[in-house]
Amino acid sequence: MPVAPCHTVVQHFSLPLNESQVEAWATEQRSVLAGPVTFGLLFCAADALPHAREILEIVRIYAQTPVVLGCAADGLIADSEEMEGGEGFCLALHHLPGTRAHAIHLEESLLLEGGSSGLSRAMGPLTASANAWILLAAAGNLSHDSWLRDWDQATQGRPTVGGFTGNPANDSTALFCHGNVHSGGAVALALEGDVTIEPLLSQGCRPVGSPWTITRADHNIIHQVGNRPILEVLRDTLQELSSDEQQQARGNIFIGLVMDEYKASFGTGDFLVRNLAAIDPQTGAVAIATPPRVGQNLQFQIRDAVTASVDFEELLKQRLRELGQRAVYGACLCDCIGRGSSLFGVSNHDVGVVNQFLPEMPLSGLFCNGELAPVGGRTLLHGYAASLGLFVAKK
Repeated sequence: MPVAPCHTVVQHFSLPLNESQVEAWATEQRSVLAGPVTFGLLFCAADALPHAREILEIVRIYAQTPVVLGCAADGLIADSEEMEGGEGFCLALHHLPGTRAHAIHLEESLLLEGGSSGLSRAMGPLTASANAWILLAAAGNLSHDSWLRDWDQATQGRPTVGGFTGNPANDSTALFCHGNVHSGGAVALALEGDVTIEPLLSQGCRPVGSPWTITRADHNIIHQVGNRPILEVLRDTLQELSSDEQQQARGNIFIGLVMDEYKASFGTGDFLVRNLAAIDPQTGAVAIATPPRVGQNLQFQIRDAVTASVDFEELLKQRLRELGQRAVYGACLCDCIGRGSSLFGVSNHDVGVVNQFLPEMPLSGLFCNGELAPVGGRTLLHGYAASLGLFVAKK
């Protein structure tokens, strides 16, 4: 896949804020890019949030783009560097040929109570004309899957990538749309025209044991699989693992819900991976974030650094083969705060994978408190995942 030069520029800025430096950089990039700025992305660490409005105004004036989207971040991503728990802010400017960008802010009440019809009215003609979306939501009341069904209906199933910003406990849930800073809800960027977003999701888990059919469940609580208490089956599964695998499973065991029941066998990437949100040792039940259905298959999963690394590499190689010679203009990476050095033991792992296969591609992004990406044609909330959106020429 050819990386088109001069279509994305990315820069990290440290504090104290130097307005003249940001103004000069934004002005200079207009001559570096192959055309006018289509939109900008701004991700701010906690120390930069008091300056967010000022930064937005500088970008809109000096980069000459009215469309800017972004949010607070627990860490920043700029090209080949992951700044976990970082400081300052990251700016990305994108020129996407033949493409128009539109940004909107959606109130939390609309997302939770407005239904697909309410969202469709707020989006207007974008429900039909948008190729794909970036969606950034404030952590808290929206940190679940249920409202995303309405989102998919309103967007007519267009690809959506993104994540949840900040931490409600320390008021770092700021969202940016155009020149405004919002404290809740979500902000969304739609692309229409000649460029779309190709999503890639790496959940970083591998299945262990055997698949099981859910035989008793109540909302998000799984009571039985194979007519046995699920906790009993989990214990048996763990006992059958090697001593090394048992060590890896401590604190890293998950449930994978099969997304395509018609497959003859299941492997890494065939599951929607979910945390064990709660365990009831008396009843042997397990709660997960997403309500399963009776008759659905599941398999227990282990997350480890080797699996997460290989999974991301293989998925990216496969996606690049599928995209062939379509031009790529840049990308945005929403990475879980549970990845990075705490998982891999080294810094800059995920950006290193992207740089390995797309060495000339500028990359911006953030560390999230939950990632958004499609699985089985549905936009879903993920954890411990890497959600990569590639800006690619349409077919």
